[in-house]
Amino acid sequence: MSFIILVSLSSLSISLPDQIGQLNDYANILTMEDQRNLKEKLTQLKDKKIGLTLLISTRDPYLNPDIFASKIRAKWGIQEEPNENFLLFVREQDGWAVRTFFTVTLLNLFSAEDLKNYQATLKKKAGSGEIRTGTLYAVNSIYRKAFPPKKDTNQSSKEAGGVPLIYVIISGIAATVLLLAILVRWEAMRRCPRCGSRLKISRIHNKFTDETIKNCPECGYSETE
Repeated sequence: MSFIILVSLSSLSISLPDQIGQLNDYANILTMEDQRNLKEKLTQLKDKKIGLTLLISTRDPYLNPDIFASKIRAKWGIQEEPNENFLLFVREQDGWAVRTFFTVTLLNLFSAEDLKNYQATLKKKAGSGEIRTGTLYAVNSIYRKAFPPKKDTNQSSKEAGGVPLIYVIISGIAATVLLLAILVRWEAMRRCPRCGSRLKISRIHNKFTDETIKNCPECGYSETE
């Protein structure tokens, strides 16, 4: 007697990876230094109520990244966490795929344009197999949005005040040079062109004339303007 046993695909036991922590590199893509830096940033994000769990896997038992991501989120309890986000890099038959499941809190960190560029970059990284740099980019971009670099107020004040100060200095120098030039010219006009002695200047102003007379007491030079 022969028996034919039909086993449905749904009845097969599919083994899913266990959660190690927020950073789950089952593909061994990241260096020890990468993991240390990323874990530190993920901890800081979690302290700010932005949870982020990552999975990097070379195996997808469902051969479908969307189903795989959904199953992982259910098994790891991420779906029930209101502040928990999930990012998946998984190796498929035709290359790497990336999937993101972000909460509104995280999405609000990005502008519409920034979010579009972020998703496009992740997709490009996955498509070219740049999983390490893709993972670093994924976390670092979110971290920079959550913790924007603080501006140096002292430096800003210097920069803000530096430009007017330069103009003041330049203007002061220019004014000084101009004043000296005027004084030199004025002094030259008061000197005798023959002997260099100081001219005696007198002015005649009446209804008949308005003129300036310059006389040199040394050589007798005289001129009228």
